[in-house]
Amino acid sequence: MRCINKKTIQRFGTLLLAGMLTGCGTVEVPVPYGMLDGNTDYALTSTVEQAQVPLFAEKLCAAVADETENSTISTDVLKSACVYDIDNCNVLYSYQANERLSPASLTKIMTCLLVLENCRNLDEIITIGDVTIREEGAQNFGFKEGDRITLRDLLYVTLVYSANDGALALAQHVAGTQEDFAEMMNARAEELGATHSHFVNPHGLTHEEHYTCAYDLYLIFNAALQYPEFQKIINTDKYSFSYISAANGEVTKEISTTNQYFLKGYESPENITVLGGKTGSTAAAGKCIILYLRSMAGHPYIAVVMGADSYDTLYHSMTQLCTETMNE
Repeated sequence: MRCINKKTIQRFGTLLLAGMLTGCGTVEVPVPYGMLDGNTDYALTSTVEQAQVPLFAEKLCAAVADETENSTISTDVLKSACVYDIDNCNVLYSYQANERLSPASLTKIMTCLLVLENCRNLDEIITIGDVTIREEGAQNFGFKEGDRITLRDLLYVTLVYSANDGALALAQHVAGTQEDFAEMMNARAEELGATHSHFVNPHGLTHEEHYTCAYDLYLIFNAALQYPEFQKIINTDKYSFSYISAANGEVTKEISTTNQYFLKGYESPENITVLGGKTGSTAAAGKCIILYLRSMAGHPYIAVVMGADSYDTLYHSMTQLCTETMNE
């Protein structure tokens, strides 16, 4: 059974104020952002009875020009990097935040956000269709057509193990086809203000028309963090589950995260807690990571590094970046 299909997502708000306002004063009216409706990040006020509409970016960090003066991080070995202070809506570091780049498996954050937004029952058992991934070297779980698994376990396989066939299975379950799901991804990106993004698949394998940027990833990741289940999944180092193989019956598997901070492949930044994240790697994208972090003072942050030339560069740059900027 397919999830509630929101393939055609409502992009524009309607102000239904007639008969609701009496006298003068200020009334909050929720209006979603849309690229074509004239709303902006900076000012949006209704003229009806002085009704005041909340700003789209009221609780978000604003995209800014490069802010790298107080950091010694080398930008010669990566393509983009940012650190965002969630509580105070401050950009602590920004290097090429709006540069359109291949995101690799960071794409799966948007995929799982759409699943969480569109599917009510994560314990629903779904049947895997044709999820063949032909790109050599791509990370796959090895699902076969006819396998049966819960939606929740499939989310873990996709986010923790970063399985491309898992992401494709999620897309097919929600929208029917990869192409229809990509339409949903692009519509949701537009709603979030992620205007430097365009998606053509749910997993992030290389395509010239598939791109995003560090700032857009911050917007998408921040939206996904509103779901406790998402926070729980990205905080997982190892996960055991059972599924029904079409060929062999019930099978139990254990998967490990691709996040080397959790596997102790690299030491976490001192006095900073890594609450979760997502990695990505392809030849076109380089090495990428986005993290949800908490400072020693208990404040949350989002940090992104994209296009690093090696895993050493990726993790060392991220550690240095967090240490220099989150020094409360």
